[in-house]
Amino acid sequence: MTETDTAARLRWVIGNWKQNKLRFEARELADAVAAGLMNAIAANPSSVNVGIAPTFLSLDLAVRHAPPGGALWLFAQNVAAQESGAFTGEVGPTMLLDAGVNGAIIGHSERRGHFRETDHDVARKLQAALAAGVQTVLCIGEPLEIRESATHESYVISQLSTAFSNVSHEHINERLVIAYEPIWAIGTGKVATPTEASAMHRSIRAWMGERFGSTGAGRSILYGGSVKPANAAGLLAAGDIDGFLVGGASLDAASFLDIVRTAAGG
Repeated sequence: MTETDTAARLRWVIGNWKQNKLRFEARELADAVAAGLMNAIAANPSSVNVGIAPTFLSLDLAVRHAPPGGALWLFAQNVAAQESGAFTGEVGPTMLLDAGVNGAIIGHSERRGHFRETDHDVARKLQAALAAGVQTVLCIGEPLEIRESATHESYVISQLSTAFSNVSHEHINERLVIAYEPIWAIGTGKVATPTEASAMHRSIRAWMGERFGSTGAGRSILYGGSVKPANAAGLLAAGDIDGFLVGGASLDAASFLDIVRTAAGG
């Protein structure tokens, strides 16, 4: 890893609120996170980007906290694979940017599992989002049976291979973040050990380096799966982990900011 690649690996902490919080609750939570953010990153303000992903109906309530006016990055929990057209219920990537939303989460295991999004669906969304200039978090990860069969590495690499099959080198830049989320650790209270998580992150980074060179190897790779203030430091200490995609703990401002503080070295 070159010095430039290491520098490109900015830490991220992103809260995925999933299908939670009515609008007044979302406003309160976004305001609380924004109010405590500067104190949480005081140890090293430039070391970490912090974002939240409310439901579509609450995104507008947090826009005032998003760059360039604020310091809290704003993500949608999903995005369409097409810009516009006869696609009832969909929201395209340029529509997000037009609304002041910075980015989108793509390929979360709950989208893949509950709504049957295939690897090819995820690939189309990834290509569209990156081409539009959307800050993109690509989620990958294996179910428990794959982990127990010791084929988890090949499973995740297959997800990567399909996702990037039609993505050009020019779109592999700072707008791309990868999140490794073992499905068996999402919302279960289980968490991959630091050693397990770090090993998978190294495999992902190696594949990205082979596919896209040093630029690919320099992308930030986050861990997700029952991340809490109590385990965040241990995961980061293992190395190769560049931050977190946080689920349940992001629904409480104090817990989420504690994780941010840890990521910032505070």
